[in-house]
Amino acid sequence: MTLAHARALLVESAAHVEPFDDPRDRKALAALAAWAVRFSPIVAADPSSIPDGLFIDITGCQRLFHGERRLVNVIANTVQWLGFHARIASAQTYGCAWAVARFGGRERTVIPPGMEREALAPLPIEALRLEEDMIDALHEVGIECIGHVLELPRLELVTRFGSDLLRRLDQATGEADETIEPIRPREVPHVERVFNGPVKQLEAILLTVRQLIGELAEKLQQLEGGVRTLDLELERSDAPPVHETIELSRPNRNGQHLWSLLRPRVEVINLGFGIERIALIATRIGRLRHRQASSWRDGARGDDDGSPIDESLGELVDTLAGRLGPQRTVRIRPVESHIPERAFRQQPVLGPRASADGVAAVTASERPSILLQRPEPIDVMAATPDGPPSWLRWRGVGRRIVAGFGPERIAGEWWEEEENARGPDDTQRHKNGENDAPSRSASPLAACLSARDYFKIQDETGRWLWVCRDLASNRWFVHGQWA
Repeated sequence: MTLAHARALLVESAAHVEPFDDPRDRKALAALAAWAVRFSPIVAADPSSIPDGLFIDITGCQRLFHGERRLVNVIANTVQWLGFHARIASAQTYGCAWAVARFGGRERTVIPPGMEREALAPLPIEALRLEEDMIDALHEVGIECIGHVLELPRLELVTRFGSDLLRRLDQATGEADETIEPIRPREVPHVERVFNGPVKQLEAILLTVRQLIGELAEKLQQLEGGVRTLDLELERSDAPPVHETIELSRPNRNGQHLWSLLRPRVEVINLGFGIERIALIATRIGRLRHRQASSWRDGARGDDDGSPIDESLGELVDTLAGRLGPQRTVRIRPVESHIPERAFRQQPVLGPRASADGVAAVTASERPSILLQRPEPIDVMAATPDGPPSWLRWRGVGRRIVAGFGPERIAGEWWEEEENARGPDDTQRHKNGENDAPSRSASPLAACLSARDYFKIQDETGRWLWVCRDLASNRWFVHGQWA
Protein backbone atom coordinates (compact mmCIF):
# COMPACT_ATOMS: atom_id res chain seq x y z
CA MET A 1 0.00 0.00 0.00
CA THR A 2 1.03 3.61 -0.32
CA LEU A 3 2.46 5.60 2.57
CA ALA A 4 -0.64 7.81 2.69
CA HIS A 5 -2.87 4.72 2.91
CA ALA A 6 -0.77 3.31 5.75
CA ARG A 7 -0.87 6.59 7.66
CA ALA A 8 -4.66 6.69 7.35
CA LEU A 9 -5.01 3.21 8.87
CA LEU A 10 -2.62 3.81 11.77
CA VAL A 11 -2.89 6.02 14.81
CA GLU A 12 -0.69 9.04 14.18
CA SER A 13 1.28 8.58 17.39
CA ALA A 14 1.99 4.92 16.54
CA ALA A 15 3.24 5.52 12.99
CA HIS A 16 6.97 5.48 12.43
CA VAL A 17 8.23 6.16 8.90
CA GLU A 18 11.76 5.21 7.89
CA PRO A 19 13.20 5.17 4.36
CA PHE A 20 13.85 1.73 2.90
CA ASP A 21 17.56 0.88 2.81
CA ASP A 22 18.03 -2.17 0.61
CA PRO A 23 21.80 -2.66 1.21
CA ARG A 24 21.31 -2.44 4.97
CA ASP A 25 18.45 -4.94 4.88
CA ARG A 26 20.46 -7.41 2.81
CA LYS A 27 23.42 -7.07 5.16
CA ALA A 28 21.21 -7.65 8.21
CA LEU A 29 19.58 -10.67 6.55
CA ALA A 30 23.01 -12.12 5.75
CA ALA A 31 23.97 -11.70 9.42
CA LEU A 32 20.77 -13.49 10.43
CA ALA A 33 21.61 -16.29 8.00
CA ALA A 34 25.05 -16.67 9.57
CA TRP A 35 23.38 -16.87 12.97
CA ALA A 36 20.99 -19.62 11.71
CA VAL A 37 23.91 -21.95 10.91
CA ARG A 38 23.34 -23.37 14.40
CA PHE A 39 20.32 -25.22 13.00
CA SER A 40 21.85 -26.48 9.75
CA PRO A 41 25.14 -26.08 7.88
CA ILE A 42 23.28 -25.05 4.71
CA VAL A 43 21.58 -21.66 5.08
CA ALA A 44 20.96 -19.01 2.43
CA ALA A 45 19.29 -15.62 2.38
CA ASP A 46 16.25 -15.19 0.16
CA PRO A 47 17.64 -14.25 -3.29
CA SER A 48 14.45 -12.49 -4.45
CA SER A 49 14.37 -8.82 -5.40
CA ILE A 50 13.06 -7.85 -1.94
CA PRO A 51 14.57 -10.48 0.38
CA ASP A 52 12.62 -11.12 3.55
CA GLY A 53 13.39 -14.70 4.52
CA LEU A 54 15.86 -17.55 4.86
CA PHE A 55 16.25 -20.91 3.18
CA ILE A 56 17.43 -23.61 5.62
CA ASP A 57 18.19 -27.12 4.37
CA ILE A 58 17.38 -29.31 7.38
CA THR A 59 18.00 -32.64 5.65
CA GLY A 60 19.54 -34.96 8.23
CA CYS A 61 19.25 -32.42 11.05
CA GLN A 62 15.82 -33.52 12.29
CA ARG A 63 17.15 -36.31 14.50
CA LEU A 64 19.29 -33.84 16.42
CA PHE A 65 16.10 -32.02 17.47
CA HIS A 66 13.89 -35.12 17.91
CA GLY A 67 11.84 -34.67 14.77
CA GLU A 68 11.05 -32.25 11.98
CA ARG A 69 8.12 -30.54 13.67
CA ARG A 70 10.09 -29.99 16.82
CA LEU A 71 12.92 -28.46 14.79
CA VAL A 72 10.43 -26.11 13.13
CA ASN A 73 9.18 -24.98 16.54
CA VAL A 74 12.71 -24.49 17.85
CA ILE A 75 13.63 -22.29 14.88
CA ALA A 76 10.43 -20.25 15.12
CA ASN A 77 10.71 -19.76 18.89
CA THR A 78 14.36 -18.75 18.71
CA VAL A 79 13.77 -16.24 15.92
CA GLN A 80 10.82 -14.85 17.86
CA TRP A 81 13.06 -14.50 20.91
CA LEU A 82 15.34 -12.29 18.79
CA GLY A 83 12.41 -9.91 18.24
CA PHE A 84 11.21 -10.99 14.79
CA HIS A 85 7.71 -12.15 13.90
CA ALA A 86 8.38 -15.15 11.68
CA ARG A 87 6.32 -17.57 9.60
CA ILE A 88 7.97 -20.91 8.91
CA ALA A 89 7.12 -23.91 6.73
CA SER A 90 8.94 -27.18 6.10
CA ALA A 91 8.57 -29.09 2.83
CA GLN A 92 10.51 -31.29 0.42
CA THR A 93 11.19 -28.35 -1.94
CA TYR A 94 12.33 -24.80 -1.46
CA GLY A 95 9.51 -23.46 -3.64
CA CYS A 96 6.78 -25.20 -1.64
CA ALA A 97 8.22 -24.09 1.70
CA TRP A 98 8.58 -20.50 0.41
CA ALA A 99 4.94 -20.44 -0.79
CA VAL A 100 3.36 -21.99 2.31
CA ALA A 101 5.40 -19.83 4.71
CA ARG A 102 4.14 -16.62 3.07
CA PHE A 103 0.64 -17.52 1.88
CA GLY A 104 -0.37 -20.50 4.03
CA GLY A 105 -3.07 -20.34 6.66
CA ARG A 106 -0.82 -21.19 9.61
CA GLU A 107 2.35 -19.60 10.92
CA ARG A 108 4.08 -22.96 11.44
CA THR A 109 3.45 -25.70 8.90
CA VAL A 110 5.04 -29.04 8.07
CA ILE A 111 4.13 -30.44 4.62
CA PRO A 112 4.39 -34.27 4.49
CA PRO A 113 6.39 -35.74 1.58
CA GLY A 114 4.29 -36.13 -1.56
CA MET A 115 1.67 -33.56 -0.45
CA GLU A 116 3.21 -30.58 -2.24
CA ARG A 117 0.47 -30.27 -4.87
CA GLU A 118 -2.34 -30.41 -2.28
CA ALA A 119 -0.59 -27.72 -0.20
CA LEU A 120 0.05 -25.45 -3.19
CA ALA A 121 -3.34 -25.73 -4.93
CA PRO A 122 -5.32 -23.24 -2.76
CA LEU A 123 -2.52 -20.65 -2.63
CA PRO A 124 -2.59 -17.51 -4.83
CA ILE A 125 -0.55 -17.40 -8.01
CA GLU A 126 1.90 -14.96 -6.34
CA ALA A 127 3.22 -17.91 -4.31
CA LEU A 128 5.12 -19.21 -7.36
CA ARG A 129 7.71 -16.39 -7.21
CA LEU A 130 6.79 -15.08 -10.67
CA GLU A 131 7.49 -11.68 -12.23
CA GLU A 132 4.86 -8.97 -11.85
CA ASP A 133 4.01 -8.84 -15.55
CA MET A 134 3.40 -12.59 -15.67
CA ILE A 135 1.18 -12.41 -12.58
CA ASP A 136 -0.86 -9.66 -14.24
CA ALA A 137 -1.18 -11.74 -17.41
CA LEU A 138 -2.47 -14.73 -15.44
CA HIS A 139 -5.00 -12.58 -13.60
CA GLU A 140 -6.29 -11.25 -16.92
CA VAL A 141 -7.37 -14.76 -18.02
CA GLY A 142 -8.93 -15.62 -14.66
CA ILE A 143 -6.08 -17.68 -13.12
CA GLU A 144 -6.08 -16.70 -9.46
CA CYS A 145 -4.55 -19.69 -7.65
CA ILE A 146 -1.94 -22.37 -8.27
CA GLY A 147 -4.66 -25.02 -8.55
CA HIS A 148 -5.88 -23.41 -11.76
CA VAL A 149 -2.41 -23.72 -13.26
CA LEU A 150 -2.14 -27.38 -12.26
CA GLU A 151 -5.36 -28.16 -14.17
CA LEU A 152 -4.26 -26.56 -17.46
CA PRO A 153 -2.30 -28.45 -20.15
CA ARG A 154 1.44 -27.79 -19.90
CA LEU A 155 1.83 -27.20 -23.63
CA GLU A 156 -0.71 -24.37 -23.58
CA LEU A 157 1.02 -22.78 -20.57
CA VAL A 158 4.39 -22.78 -22.31
CA THR A 159 2.92 -21.41 -25.53
CA ARG A 160 1.13 -18.53 -23.85
CA PHE A 161 3.20 -17.65 -20.77
CA GLY A 162 6.67 -19.01 -21.50
CA SER A 163 8.85 -21.56 -19.76
CA ASP A 164 9.43 -19.56 -16.57
CA LEU A 165 5.94 -20.40 -15.28
CA LEU A 166 6.49 -24.16 -15.68
CA ARG A 167 9.98 -23.92 -14.19
CA ARG A 168 8.67 -22.28 -11.01
CA LEU A 169 5.79 -24.74 -10.84
CA ASP A 170 8.08 -27.76 -11.23
CA GLN A 171 10.48 -26.41 -8.62
CA ALA A 172 7.63 -26.04 -6.13
CA THR A 173 6.22 -29.53 -6.79
CA GLY A 174 9.59 -31.29 -6.93
CA GLU A 175 9.61 -32.06 -10.65
CA ALA A 176 12.69 -29.85 -11.16
CA ASP A 177 15.77 -29.36 -9.02
CA GLU A 178 16.54 -26.08 -7.30
CA THR A 179 19.78 -25.16 -5.61
CA ILE A 180 20.67 -22.34 -3.25
CA GLU A 181 23.92 -20.52 -2.63
CA PRO A 182 24.58 -21.06 1.08
CA ILE A 183 26.54 -18.59 3.12
CA ARG A 184 30.07 -19.55 3.98
CA PRO A 185 31.09 -18.14 7.35
CA ARG A 186 34.61 -16.79 7.33
CA GLU A 187 37.06 -19.09 9.02
CA VAL A 188 38.54 -17.68 12.20
CA PRO A 189 42.29 -17.13 11.70
CA HIS A 190 44.17 -19.58 13.88
CA VAL A 191 47.49 -21.41 14.06
CA GLU A 192 48.59 -24.32 16.20
CA ARG A 193 51.53 -26.55 16.96
CA VAL A 194 51.23 -30.17 18.19
CA PHE A 195 54.28 -31.72 19.85
CA ASN A 196 55.27 -35.37 19.62
CA GLY A 197 55.29 -35.54 23.39
CA PRO A 198 54.89 -33.31 26.46
CA VAL A 199 57.28 -30.34 26.49
CA LYS A 200 58.40 -29.08 29.91
CA GLN A 201 60.98 -26.45 28.96
CA LEU A 202 59.64 -22.92 29.27
CA GLU A 203 62.14 -21.64 26.70
CA ALA A 204 60.74 -24.03 24.07
CA ILE A 205 57.18 -22.94 24.87
CA LEU A 206 58.10 -19.28 24.56
CA LEU A 207 59.89 -19.87 21.27
CA THR A 208 56.90 -21.77 19.86
CA VAL A 209 54.42 -19.08 20.88
CA ARG A 210 56.56 -16.42 19.23
CA GLN A 211 56.74 -18.46 16.01
CA LEU A 212 52.98 -18.94 16.03
CA ILE A 213 52.48 -15.20 16.44
CA GLY A 214 54.54 -14.65 13.29
CA GLU A 215 52.47 -17.21 11.37
CA LEU A 216 49.23 -15.61 12.57
CA ALA A 217 50.48 -12.17 11.56
CA GLU A 218 51.06 -13.46 8.02
CA LYS A 219 47.50 -14.77 7.83
CA LEU A 220 46.13 -11.47 9.09
CA GLN A 221 48.17 -9.61 6.50
CA GLN A 222 46.59 -11.71 3.75
CA LEU A 223 43.15 -10.82 5.13
CA GLU A 224 44.14 -7.13 5.50
CA GLY A 225 43.04 -7.32 9.10
CA GLY A 226 44.35 -7.01 12.62
CA VAL A 227 43.53 -8.88 15.79
CA ARG A 228 41.27 -7.31 18.44
CA THR A 229 40.87 -10.38 20.68
CA LEU A 230 43.56 -13.06 20.80
CA ASP A 231 43.13 -16.40 22.58
CA LEU A 232 46.04 -18.59 23.60
CA GLU A 233 45.30 -22.22 24.40
CA LEU A 234 47.82 -24.66 25.88
CA GLU A 235 46.85 -28.30 26.34
CA ARG A 236 48.62 -29.97 29.25
CA SER A 237 49.18 -33.70 29.53
CA ASP A 238 48.06 -33.98 33.15
CA ALA A 239 45.66 -31.08 33.69
CA PRO A 240 42.89 -29.11 31.98
CA PRO A 241 43.91 -26.72 29.18
CA VAL A 242 45.09 -23.23 30.00
CA HIS A 243 43.37 -20.32 28.24
CA GLU A 244 44.73 -16.79 28.10
CA THR A 245 42.95 -13.91 26.35
CA ILE A 246 44.27 -10.47 25.50
CA GLU A 247 42.17 -7.55 24.29
CA LEU A 248 43.55 -4.84 22.04
CA SER A 249 42.24 -1.31 21.75
CA ARG A 250 42.73 -1.25 17.96
CA PRO A 251 43.34 -3.86 15.27
CA ASN A 252 46.98 -4.86 15.24
CA ARG A 253 49.12 -7.51 13.54
CA ASN A 254 52.52 -6.36 14.73
CA GLY A 255 54.18 -9.57 15.89
CA GLN A 256 56.54 -7.80 18.27
CA HIS A 257 53.68 -5.97 19.98
CA LEU A 258 51.55 -9.12 20.32
CA TRP A 259 54.55 -10.97 21.72
CA SER A 260 55.14 -8.23 24.33
CA LEU A 261 51.54 -8.69 25.53
CA LEU A 262 51.56 -12.50 25.57
CA ARG A 263 55.01 -13.16 26.99
CA PRO A 264 54.31 -12.04 30.59
CA ARG A 265 51.29 -14.34 30.72
CA VAL A 266 53.07 -17.36 29.25
CA GLU A 267 55.96 -17.04 31.67
CA VAL A 268 53.70 -17.54 34.71
CA ILE A 269 51.69 -20.49 33.34
CA ASN A 270 51.92 -23.75 35.26
CA LEU A 271 53.23 -26.21 32.66
CA GLY A 272 52.46 -29.27 34.79
CA PHE A 273 54.05 -32.38 33.32
CA GLY A 274 54.33 -30.78 29.89
CA ILE A 275 52.49 -29.04 27.06
CA GLU A 276 51.22 -31.18 24.17
CA ARG A 277 49.55 -28.54 21.98
CA ILE A 278 49.62 -24.76 21.59
CA ALA A 279 47.01 -22.82 19.60
CA LEU A 280 46.56 -19.13 18.82
CA ILE A 281 43.09 -18.00 17.73
CA ALA A 282 42.13 -14.52 16.55
CA THR A 283 38.53 -14.69 17.79
CA ARG A 284 37.83 -11.05 16.89
CA ILE A 285 39.55 -9.15 14.12
CA GLY A 286 39.23 -5.68 12.61
CA ARG A 287 39.96 -4.18 9.23
CA LEU A 288 43.39 -2.68 8.62
CA ARG A 289 43.53 -0.63 5.48
CA HIS A 290 46.38 -1.34 3.12
CA ARG A 291 48.80 1.56 2.89
CA GLN A 292 51.93 2.34 0.98
CA ALA A 293 55.12 2.26 3.00
CA SER A 294 56.74 5.67 3.23
CA SER A 295 60.17 6.89 4.22
CA TRP A 296 58.82 10.26 5.44
CA ARG A 297 57.17 9.46 8.75
CA ASP A 298 56.96 13.05 9.96
CA GLY A 299 54.06 13.69 7.57
CA ALA A 300 51.90 10.84 8.89
CA ARG A 301 48.79 11.68 10.82
CA GLY A 302 46.99 9.64 13.43
CA ASP A 303 43.58 9.50 11.75
CA ASP A 304 42.57 6.09 13.13
CA ASP A 305 43.01 4.33 9.81
CA GLY A 306 46.20 2.41 10.45
CA SER A 307 48.73 5.24 10.19
CA PRO A 308 52.04 4.87 12.07
CA ILE A 309 51.04 7.35 14.76
CA ASP A 310 47.71 5.59 15.24
CA GLU A 311 49.40 2.19 15.58
CA SER A 312 51.88 3.53 18.12
CA LEU A 313 49.09 5.03 20.19
CA GLY A 314 47.16 1.74 20.11
CA GLU A 315 50.23 -0.22 21.20
CA LEU A 316 50.83 2.21 24.07
CA VAL A 317 47.22 1.83 25.22
CA ASP A 318 47.45 -1.97 25.04
CA THR A 319 50.65 -1.96 27.08
CA LEU A 320 49.15 0.28 29.77
CA ALA A 321 46.00 -1.84 29.93
CA GLY A 322 48.09 -4.99 30.26
CA ARG A 323 50.11 -3.58 33.15
CA LEU A 324 47.47 -1.56 34.99
CA GLY A 325 44.38 -3.62 34.13
CA PRO A 326 41.71 -3.05 31.47
CA GLN A 327 39.26 -1.49 33.94
CA ARG A 328 41.83 1.02 35.20
CA THR A 329 42.71 2.29 31.73
CA VAL A 330 39.86 4.43 30.46
CA ARG A 331 39.12 6.83 27.63
CA ILE A 332 37.09 10.01 27.83
CA ARG A 333 33.94 10.26 25.71
CA PRO A 334 32.03 13.54 25.31
CA VAL A 335 28.37 13.67 26.35
CA GLU A 336 25.70 16.06 25.13
CA SER A 337 25.52 18.20 28.24
CA HIS A 338 26.67 21.72 29.02
CA ILE A 339 27.03 20.99 32.74
CA PRO A 340 30.78 20.48 33.32
CA GLU A 341 30.64 17.36 35.49
CA ARG A 342 28.18 15.73 33.09
CA ALA A 343 29.89 16.67 29.81
CA PHE A 344 32.00 13.52 29.64
CA ARG A 345 32.08 9.91 30.75
CA GLN A 346 34.80 7.34 31.21
CA GLN A 347 34.79 4.07 29.26
CA PRO A 348 37.19 1.12 29.51
CA VAL A 349 39.74 1.54 26.78
CA LEU A 350 39.46 -2.11 25.72
CA GLY A 351 35.67 -2.20 25.68
CA PRO A 352 33.44 -1.70 22.63
CA ARG A 353 34.12 1.71 21.14
CA ALA A 354 31.05 3.91 21.28
CA SER A 355 29.93 5.46 18.04
CA ALA A 356 30.80 9.10 17.70
CA ASP A 357 27.60 9.81 15.76
CA GLY A 358 25.48 12.34 17.59
CA VAL A 359 27.97 12.74 20.45
CA ALA A 360 29.78 16.05 20.67
CA ALA A 361 30.61 18.79 23.09
CA VAL A 362 27.73 21.20 23.47
CA THR A 363 29.83 24.29 24.13
CA ALA A 364 32.96 25.58 22.44
CA SER A 365 33.99 27.55 25.52
CA GLU A 366 37.41 26.96 26.98
CA ARG A 367 37.47 24.36 29.73
CA PRO A 368 40.23 23.59 32.26
CA SER A 369 42.55 20.66 31.65
CA ILE A 370 41.90 19.37 35.20
CA LEU A 371 38.32 19.21 36.45
CA LEU A 372 38.07 18.49 40.16
CA GLN A 373 35.99 15.44 40.94
CA ARG A 374 34.50 17.29 43.91
CA PRO A 375 34.38 21.12 43.75
CA GLU A 376 36.13 22.67 46.75
CA PRO A 377 34.68 25.68 48.61
CA ILE A 378 36.78 28.82 48.90
CA ASP A 379 36.65 32.21 50.65
CA VAL A 380 36.82 35.21 48.34
CA MET A 381 36.79 38.97 48.28
CA ALA A 382 35.39 40.76 45.22
CA ALA A 383 35.32 44.41 44.23
CA THR A 384 31.79 44.06 42.81
CA PRO A 385 29.10 41.57 43.82
CA ASP A 386 28.79 40.07 40.32
CA GLY A 387 32.46 40.42 39.29
CA PRO A 388 35.45 38.12 39.59
CA PRO A 389 37.18 37.81 42.97
CA SER A 390 40.23 39.94 43.76
CA TRP A 391 41.47 37.63 46.53
CA LEU A 392 40.74 34.02 47.55
CA ARG A 393 41.67 31.50 50.21
CA TRP A 394 41.89 27.92 48.95
CA ARG A 395 43.19 24.96 50.92
CA GLY A 396 44.23 27.27 53.73
CA VAL A 397 46.40 29.53 51.55
CA GLY A 398 45.43 33.08 50.57
CA ARG A 399 46.27 34.33 47.08
CA ARG A 400 45.88 37.65 45.30
CA ILE A 401 44.12 37.60 41.92
CA VAL A 402 45.93 39.41 39.12
CA ALA A 403 43.63 38.65 36.15
CA GLY A 404 40.10 37.44 35.62
CA PHE A 405 37.64 36.72 32.81
CA GLY A 406 33.92 36.12 32.97
CA PRO A 407 31.33 35.47 34.00
CA GLU A 408 30.00 32.49 32.01
CA ARG A 409 26.58 31.53 33.32
CA ILE A 410 25.68 27.82 33.30
CA ALA A 411 22.14 26.91 34.29
CA GLY A 412 20.64 23.52 35.01
CA GLU A 413 19.00 21.24 32.44
CA TRP A 414 15.40 22.40 32.64
CA TRP A 415 14.15 19.19 31.01
CA GLU A 416 15.48 17.24 33.97
CA GLU A 417 14.33 19.46 36.81
CA GLU A 418 13.74 16.60 39.20
CA GLU A 419 17.21 15.13 38.69
CA ASN A 420 18.81 18.55 38.85
CA ALA A 421 17.11 19.22 42.18
CA ARG A 422 18.72 16.08 43.61
CA GLY A 423 22.14 16.77 42.16
CA PRO A 424 24.42 14.32 40.34
CA ASP A 425 25.29 12.26 43.41
CA ASP A 426 21.70 11.97 44.66
CA THR A 427 20.44 11.23 41.13
CA GLN A 428 22.82 8.31 40.81
CA ARG A 429 21.70 6.96 44.19
CA HIS A 430 18.08 7.33 43.09
CA LYS A 431 18.76 5.38 39.89
CA ASN A 432 20.46 2.65 41.92
CA GLY A 433 17.45 2.38 44.20
CA GLU A 434 19.19 3.89 47.23
CA ASN A 435 17.80 6.28 49.82
CA ASP A 436 17.28 9.84 48.61
CA ALA A 437 18.38 11.33 51.91
CA PRO A 438 21.31 13.75 51.52
CA SER A 439 24.74 12.32 52.21
CA ARG A 440 27.54 14.06 54.07
CA SER A 441 29.90 13.10 51.24
CA ALA A 442 27.66 14.65 48.61
CA SER A 443 29.22 17.36 46.51
CA PRO A 444 28.67 20.86 47.97
CA LEU A 445 27.96 22.02 44.44
CA ALA A 446 25.16 19.45 43.96
CA ALA A 447 22.50 22.06 44.69
CA CYS A 448 24.06 24.58 42.33
CA LEU A 449 22.69 23.07 39.15
CA SER A 450 20.07 25.79 38.93
CA ALA A 451 22.58 28.50 37.94
CA ARG A 452 26.28 29.24 38.35
CA ASP A 453 28.63 32.02 37.25
CA TYR A 454 32.08 30.74 36.19
CA PHE A 455 35.26 32.85 36.08
CA LYS A 456 38.71 32.11 34.76
CA ILE A 457 41.17 33.75 37.12
CA GLN A 458 44.94 33.88 37.59
CA ASP A 459 46.54 34.17 41.00
CA GLU A 460 49.83 35.83 41.86
CA THR A 461 51.78 32.58 41.34
CA GLY A 462 50.63 32.37 37.69
CA ARG A 463 48.20 29.53 38.23
CA TRP A 464 44.91 29.71 36.30
CA LEU A 465 41.81 28.51 38.18
CA TRP A 466 38.22 27.93 37.14
CA VAL A 467 35.97 29.17 39.94
CA CYS A 468 32.22 29.55 40.16
CA ARG A 469 29.65 31.30 42.32
CA ASP A 470 26.37 29.63 43.24
CA LEU A 471 23.65 32.20 42.58
CA ALA A 472 21.27 30.62 45.10
CA SER A 473 23.61 30.53 48.12
CA ASN A 474 26.26 33.04 46.93
CA ARG A 475 28.98 30.50 47.83
CA TRP A 476 32.20 30.19 45.83
CA PHE A 477 33.95 27.02 44.65
CA VAL A 478 37.05 25.98 42.72
CA HIS A 479 35.94 23.57 40.00
CA GLY A 480 39.11 23.14 37.93
CA GLN A 481 42.51 24.46 36.92
CA TRP A 482 44.72 24.67 33.87
CA ALA A 483 47.81 22.50 34.17
